[in-house]
Amino acid sequence: MTEPVLSVENLTVTYTVGAGTFFAVSDVSLEIEPGRVVGIVGETGCGKSTLAKAIPRLLPEPPATIGSGSIVFRGTDLVGVSRRQLPMVRGTGIGMIFQEPLNSLNPAFRVFDQIAESIRIRHYREMGWLKSFQGGDQPFDYSKPPDTTTVAGSLAKVIVPSGAAEEAVHDRLATRSQFREEVLSYLRLVRINDPETILNLYPHELSGGMRQRIMIAMALSEKPALLIADEPTSALDVTIQAQVLTLMKELIDEVHAAILFISHDLGVIAETADEVGVMYAGRIVEYGPVAEVFRDPRHPYTKMLLRAAPAHYKEDGPLSTIPGSVPNLSRPPPGCRFHPRCALARAVCRGETPPLAPVDANAPADSRHIHRSACYFMGEVASLP
Repeated sequence: MTEPVLSVENLTVTYTVGAGTFFAVSDVSLEIEPGRVVGIVGETGCGKSTLAKAIPRLLPEPPATIGSGSIVFRGTDLVGVSRRQLPMVRGTGIGMIFQEPLNSLNPAFRVFDQIAESIRIRHYREMGWLKSFQGGDQPFDYSKPPDTTTVAGSLAKVIVPSGAAEEAVHDRLATRSQFREEVLSYLRLVRINDPETILNLYPHELSGGMRQRIMIAMALSEKPALLIADEPTSALDVTIQAQVLTLMKELIDEVHAAILFISHDLGVIAETADEVGVMYAGRIVEYGPVAEVFRDPRHPYTKMLLRAAPAHYKEDGPLSTIPGSVPNLSRPPPGCRFHPRCALARAVCRGETPPLAPVDANAPADSRHIHRSACYFMGEVASLP
């Protein structure tokens, strides 16, 4: 069995705001292998984006706190990595596509400079200039290239491999013209027409769909082992959404990275993911192969979420809704967090938190890709209207 690129175990993330503590992510576990796409879906406020930002430790700490659990990326638990070492992980192994590209791109730099910076950082990693984050403890300023004239000095102890000659370092540095060709190759990869013109533009001169393509190109140029896409199409209109999703499906087959795809859109997840985790109030309540989960949901919330999705054709009558409201995560209900809104709720649901258990009792418990549900009465979900 292929070793996972990312393994999250029993992760809990809280926010402390004033005198209150909000349990944004509670006891979440998932694994992603190379070349596979895991989707996370759920209502707004269920903890999807918090989970996405917690993995590369992008949450502000404080007010956010990783209370328990582990985030093992390529054999190293990122929870135990110091904040000074984290820049050696971000951008050199984990790439991220954010929800709003205009807020993520630097308005003062042209497209060329922003993608070239990502490529430059990757080159440093490939040259061995960056010490392994497993053992290094020195901060590194990514905003400027190393001073190669002082290779023999103290800088060499931080970023230059032992015995490296200054001439060899200069030979490995890419010239601006070489960077230009590589930048153009990534712009072509994300299907941008006339990339020679686009690379000289600023972000405000581009459309929303074009900016999102630039974000995708930046993420891919780092050649990450793990790519996190946090609702990459939610800020785009429907036509551009379709174009970006088509592009991402094509790139998923080409890049062979492990991908965590966050979305509130069930159709997007159905089209892109191999497995899906359904989140509710900070917990994953159902997990498994996307086709199986959507065809035969075994948690009441998943079934009601699927029924509430608008159909592609018009029907008489009101849209289906989920009764009640999302609980206050500073005071989550005891037991199953969905029980105040659930038609199957009984006494045990109000007192005990159900485990994420295999739907098929005969399935091997240690299998990564089986259908699981956190419901004591998963066998009765099919009978719900």
